[in-house]
Amino acid sequence: MTKLNPAVLTAILALACALPSAAQKLVAPQAIAPQAAAPLPPVSGVVEAEWDFLKAAGQYKEKDVLELALPQLEDWLARNPENPNSGEAQLLKANLHLKLGDYKSALIDLLKHFQAYPQAASAEGARKLFTDTLAKKADKKTRPALEEASPAPGKTAVDFNISALLEKLSVSAGEAYYDPLTAEFRDFFNRFPNYAKNDSLRLALADLHQKNGEYLSSKLAYEKMIQLHPLSPLLARAKRSLGGVLADNLKEFDKAIEVYQAIAASFPGTDEAWTAYSRLPALAERQKKYDLAVEIYEKIIELYPDREETYNSYKAEARVLRSELNKFPEAVAVLNRLADKYKGERAIAALLLAAEIYRKDMKAGEDEVKMYDRIVAEYETDPQAPKALYAAGEVYDKAKDTEKAREYYQKVMEKYPDDPLSKKAEKRVSAIVSGKS
Repeated sequence: MTKLNPAVLTAILALACALPSAAQKLVAPQAIAPQAAAPLPPVSGVVEAEWDFLKAAGQYKEKDVLELALPQLEDWLARNPENPNSGEAQLLKANLHLKLGDYKSALIDLLKHFQAYPQAASAEGARKLFTDTLAKKADKKTRPALEEASPAPGKTAVDFNISALLEKLSVSAGEAYYDPLTAEFRDFFNRFPNYAKNDSLRLALADLHQKNGEYLSSKLAYEKMIQLHPLSPLLARAKRSLGGVLADNLKEFDKAIEVYQAIAASFPGTDEAWTAYSRLPALAERQKKYDLAVEIYEKIIELYPDREETYNSYKAEARVLRSELNKFPEAVAVLNRLADKYKGERAIAALLLAAEIYRKDMKAGEDEVKMYDRIVAEYETDPQAPKALYAAGEVYDKAKDTEKAREYYQKVMEKYPDDPLSKKAEKRVSAIVSGKS
């Protein structure tokens, strides 16, 4: 803050020492006997005296004085929101912000004036100041949102009017007016701690923090909403948003997993539960919690059998079982279940992958061939069928089981004579017969 010059300091001291009555004179301290101390004025008199003081302070042009007066005015308004002079005080607050170069706070002050003091004598002056300031200062992007929020309220409930204003502005102008809006949220919660819709308002504040990149503030706001409103119908949404902030912004992956698990358990069948299930496996894999990932993939398959994403859950579960947990039979079982459900190209791809696991990981040639047999049995006309038969022949060829190898090569020749593999199969049969295999 700028250092006060002597002249300004003298003015402030003189103003602060002034008594409510302008005609009342200061009395020298030594002339007053201790037992004759004057009684304190009634509370209402102090309130009005302070208002007179603040109103006078607001007329100064010196920035130093205005910077000192503004927080005192805010405190006075917080203590006396329903005083007959509060409307005028709200307008004065807007004027002080303008004098200090903060037009954004001034516009929010004026919008609050419209909602909190629509019948005040200062309403006309507030409307004119708003119109002028909006035209001169507000940017084209946010001006329509501010104009839309400016009509006088249709209801007389101040808490409803102000809360509706804050929720609306946090969505439509929250990025540009973040600082004055967050200040008004705080003021609202102090004034109306028991307002019935505070859960919605706290969620709006948390969203506002998140939108503006204030992720720690957002996390705390979501957590506070969840703590204070455990029965709110917005609880699932708040937890989902909290999980997103933890996972995407703060990188607190284990905490995000806990939040998403709680959502999945507490809100089955909801959109929030689906979000939790769809995010949990990747987070679990990232944290090397592979058993948990498999468990979640299984829950997705069980609970969401008709979603397109469930196909990917089968594939991902098989991958984790194979690559991370070395549970090869379990991986093959998942792939066979996939082939049972999806058929066609997807089923064939799953069976070929199962065959690969038998070949590379389990060294189980007989079981590998079973996968090829299934492809041929269920998809005889598919281009992969002759390839499956030929691959089965190769399995037996490498195992020196020439009779079985010749059997499969022969099937390629008989069933698919026009396929390019037919000629290769014929050569393999000839080699086997001639003893050159």
